[in-house]
Amino acid sequence: MTLYFASVLPGLEYVLSNEISIKLRDSEVIQINRGKVFFSTPEPFSCLSSLKSADNLFQVIDQFQIGPHKKHLSQVSKQISQLDLDFIDHKDSYWVNASRKGKQTYSRFDVAKKAMEGIKQRYPDWNIGTSQNHQVEFRLDIEHHNVIFSFRLTDATFRFRNENRRFSRASLLPTVAHAMVWLSDPKSTDIFVDPCCGSGTILSERATYPANQIVGGDISDIVTKVAKSNLDDLKVQINVWDARELPFSNGSVDKIVTNLPFGRQISLDEDLELFNHHIMNEICRILKPNGRAIILSESVNQLFWEVKRLGLFCLEYYPLSLKGVNPTLFVFEKQKMISKRDLL
Repeated sequence: MTLYFASVLPGLEYVLSNEISIKLRDSEVIQINRGKVFFSTPEPFSCLSSLKSADNLFQVIDQFQIGPHKKHLSQVSKQISQLDLDFIDHKDSYWVNASRKGKQTYSRFDVAKKAMEGIKQRYPDWNIGTSQNHQVEFRLDIEHHNVIFSFRLTDATFRFRNENRRFSRASLLPTVAHAMVWLSDPKSTDIFVDPCCGSGTILSERATYPANQIVGGDISDIVTKVAKSNLDDLKVQINVWDARELPFSNGSVDKIVTNLPFGRQISLDEDLELFNHHIMNEICRILKPNGRAIILSESVNQLFWEVKRLGLFCLEYYPLSLKGVNPTLFVFEKQKMISKRDLL
């Protein structure tokens, strides 16, 4: 069993924890901190790469303790100089990123420097790179007296998926979109809809799982063209439509996952509250009984009021911090109506 941790958008730790438990056989979630999930597993890295709600993956190399003063920094270089790092490939140059939490008299830059000195003592032939130019990256996190030294397994392509992908204004991070898809409990029989698809990030993440039908749309012709270019090789339907008048019959859609617009005004003649009111009506109308809607919105109070009005049930909600705003991720379910015959 190897110990790892995954970094994740704060607020989504338990979503990622569930993904780990389902996707990695014989894995064990050890600890959940803000923005981090620690887990152990015998699975190879190729299996870890299936954790699409994670921002980055790290292999824990060592854990030790350190004092709060600058004189204690020698403990860092001494401890790390004793570590066996021969398992790491591409040793041309390395860098250490550090963070600290607590009342220390040294900075994170002081810690990173001492860690790199420790590596240099053990491996004098390895070169210290720069923060922007290095082949191997380590991470050293200090929380009060506890130190975790780890090796970064992923780069930016893991989080952003495709370097050629185009993002429209206000696009979601693929990792957040994937967490939303995961919360929808994807099934191969799903008819799946994103009524405000933007550049198609949610649709792209849903297409990593089998589905009966995946459909998205947006009111902007320009944005839907971006979505089509991003999803060109996937079996996804993209439409230009008004999300307040969706082309689906009543009770025909299994899952709806969408990022509602943020801000106060949608257009020159309509505000956000009115838009949310209309789109929630449509979501409730087209959802099947027991269908699920995963919605990201900054209009928290209004959405609670709307679902109460419509008779939807809130299964879970996750407050997030995202690009300077604080939306909430909701998991709603449409309750199946019980007839008098069912009660007999």
